[in-house]
Amino acid sequence: MWHLLKNFFYSLRTYPDLSPDLRMRQRVNQILSDRPPLNPEDWHQKFWQSLNITQSVSYFVYQHLPNYSGLDCGRIRPSDRLQEDLHLSLVCWFDWQQSLRQDFFTQFKIDLGEETDLETLSTIEDFIVFLDRQLTPINHL
Repeated sequence: MWHLLKNFFYSLRTYPDLSPDLRMRQRVNQILSDRPPLNPEDWHQKFWQSLNITQSVSYFVYQHLPNYSGLDCGRIRPSDRLQEDLHLSLVCWFDWQQSLRQDFFTQFKIDLGEETDLETLSTIEDFIVFLDRQLTPINHL
């Protein structure tokens, strides 16, 4: 019984370290709110089609990134920097990259691998290009 109680209090103490920074999330969403929202089709056509990004990847990001970050993907632009502009490491749950890997595998049956460090990517464009290349690595050589 003592261990359960001790674990409960420990989890309360670590919860803020693992949870998103809701103030930062609100601040980023406020900045993004100045931009017109795009639906998934328009977002793909305007930003990703010319880069030959498959529609399934852009739709995947459009659908899943808000689940991890709480940000409105329809207002995110290719040049938005993952950390400096969107503050993903702050606005997402601590395990968002693991959730992304699981969701990507569920949808595409491709394992991104645990060694994939998404922190090395700079912009949303880098992120989406990276994911797209995982689908057809031979076509991008």
